[in-house]
Amino acid sequence: MKNAYCLFVILTTLVNTNLAHAKSLLHLTYNEKNGSVTTQNKIDNTPFTVQHTNNPPERVPGVSGNAFRTDGYSTWITGAFNSPNLNAITLETWVALESYPSTEELNLKESSLLHQSSDNEGFNLAINTYGQWWLDININQQNFRVNAPENFPLYHWSHVAFTVNNGLVRLFLNGEIIAEKMTVNGNIQLAQNTKLVIGRALTPQISFNVFEVNAINAAYDETKINDKAKSTYELLGEYNKGKNTPWQVSLAVPTSRFEDDHLRPRYHAMPPANWTNEPHGLVAYQGKYHMFYQRTPNGPYKWMMHWGNMASEDFVNWTHLKDAFYPRVNTDKTLGLGSKGIWSGDVVIDKKGKAHAFYTSVNFDGVYDPGIAWASSSDPLLEEWTQHGGIIDKNTPNTGNITDFRDPYIWQEGKTWHMIIGSAEGNNGGVEYYTSTDINSGKWQRAENSFSSVAFSTMDIGSAIWEMPVFEYLGMHKGEKKYALIVSPIGGEMKKNQAPYVRSVYWTGTWKSNGKGRPGQFTPDYTTPKHLDIIHGHISPSVVRNSNNELVAIGIVDERSNAQFQNDLGWAHTFSLPRILRLLEDGQTIGQVPAPQLNSLRKNTQAYSESNLKVNGEHKLAESGNQLEMTLTLDANTQASEYGFLIATSPNKEEFTKVYYDGKNIVIDKLKSTLTQGLEESAIYKGDYDEEVFGKPEKFQVFIDHSIISVFINDKAVFANRIYPSRTDSTGLYLYSKGAETHFKNVEIHQLKSAN
Repeated sequence: MKNAYCLFVILTTLVNTNLAHAKSLLHLTYNEKNGSVTTQNKIDNTPFTVQHTNNPPERVPGVSGNAFRTDGYSTWITGAFNSPNLNAITLETWVALESYPSTEELNLKESSLLHQSSDNEGFNLAINTYGQWWLDININQQNFRVNAPENFPLYHWSHVAFTVNNGLVRLFLNGEIIAEKMTVNGNIQLAQNTKLVIGRALTPQISFNVFEVNAINAAYDETKINDKAKSTYELLGEYNKGKNTPWQVSLAVPTSRFEDDHLRPRYHAMPPANWTNEPHGLVAYQGKYHMFYQRTPNGPYKWMMHWGNMASEDFVNWTHLKDAFYPRVNTDKTLGLGSKGIWSGDVVIDKKGKAHAFYTSVNFDGVYDPGIAWASSSDPLLEEWTQHGGIIDKNTPNTGNITDFRDPYIWQEGKTWHMIIGSAEGNNGGVEYYTSTDINSGKWQRAENSFSSVAFSTMDIGSAIWEMPVFEYLGMHKGEKKYALIVSPIGGEMKKNQAPYVRSVYWTGTWKSNGKGRPGQFTPDYTTPKHLDIIHGHISPSVVRNSNNELVAIGIVDERSNAQFQNDLGWAHTFSLPRILRLLEDGQTIGQVPAPQLNSLRKNTQAYSESNLKVNGEHKLAESGNQLEMTLTLDANTQASEYGFLIATSPNKEEFTKVYYDGKNIVIDKLKSTLTQGLEESAIYKGDYDEEVFGKPEKFQVFIDHSIISVFINDKAVFANRIYPSRTDSTGLYLYSKGAETHFKNVEIHQLKSAN
């Protein structure tokens, strides 16, 4: 005991002696209030500048007081760090990393946690898009690199440091030496007239002349530099002070980031920030619905996609969870990990309650590029997965004339698992078809027969590939079980902003399978598909059965703006409202209504209502808003040539969007939807309306959520679209009739709350 005490005294004396001679050169605490454009070096009061292009400078709860939050693409800190060349140094900082930095998929560039480097001088604590990280440092006019042996931790407050003393360079993580290198004894050559930069790459990568794609998405706290090499004991002590700090509140996007954004939806599901694309893998698991989705967490651009993960009990209020998958380096043992990105797929639950994710992986090495990869999980939050790697490659023998495929969809029938994959088959789209009798084996057999009894070349509508296939039972009709095949044809003749539009289409039909390990076959009711939405704008629904066994679908309603616009906003794309899909009376058409859980968004106030309104021309309603639900019921026996409504209308009618029925088409007039120039769509768009199936429009249920609208007609037909009013007062609502009087029996408007 006496010897232990003596050792403690000796260590304490050595530490105190070392500290007594150490000189602090930098200390950034980031304790300023949220929105502050500067932070200060507490050692000499030198100001450091928060560089911010789009989003406001942000502070979040940190290890000690506040921390600095970078947005991943447009915020970082720079400041003068002038010091004579040093014989020894310690740099330390706390970092909570949400994601690894992005990069262009075909032009990989590294990033930096922080650096003071120029012309082979100074230091750079670097990290790449796979989480590999290292220190580059110049000593005695020579450059040295020290590599960390493991990837940098995600979703965790980490204490990272490096020291240099007498030529020995050490890299620390959480108080432990993880790598070291003996270099040369000499001066640490700092870069002259060069600023210290925190949160931005040493060599920024600008994509499409707009997006900076390799900055850092993280929170920083307690950044320090001094002129002595701290001991392991000291750095472990620093780590122990903050090791239990929760990361969740630090990495949550502050509400202030978008509070003044009059275009960002408030009750539609979407990521907390940055870029998204198709939702997929919508699945019920342990009492919650999980929705996975395409995500770039670092900015409003597409590169190096992840699988985001959100969960809900009601399809309306969502909790954001850790990303399930992100690009990884393939290994000799596990290929198909998505070194170029993780694309869409599906999640299913086996009878033992284990979740299985099947996703499209794209890779640099040509194997499983693209391919279908598999992972499994029993984690209650579906955050932790075991990745088994690729199981089906596009170039697998016996794939016929398949030139591309992606987006698997899986279901079980009896003991047989079925998988269809959107594919490019020769000059048209189609689906590949596989089966398995053991989902845990990773072994899938390509079916000897085509999934459809009708040739895909006959069913296709001029596309190059079908994406995001869905195959589901719809209901009974005249004693037959009816199914729907839903796909999203793209490429070829399909265009985003002109006909024929990229949009989801479907066929109803019958399905025959013996359920004993043999493939089945779908027989469509018709060759030319039907449009899932009357007007383009919504695409790629993901589906799940709710507690009533109803089929719930959520898709993507993508942007109709431009790259610079999205970069300025700091986000891109939103998901659709949840819809209930059902088979209509004709047995060949899908009907859609809003999920009833959306009623929970109605504010606890009396709904605005008017009744018995006879309109010829335009009638302004007394209620207005851009976050509401409006239901119009009317007498469809009108002689009017057009009837409908106007939304997002400015007081002087400079801006408005008009939606109406012209006797044949549902029309959205976006000629004056916005005063902003250069957006993708500013015209009149029409969609054929099947009055025989849907009935003449007599009910419009309209959801407005800032820049997105959804219009349900007669509880059967629907479309969703994007609008971008430039004015914050473009909130007026009008009824509309042309050519004759239309009797609007009732108007009911509910102002809606923002979802959680």
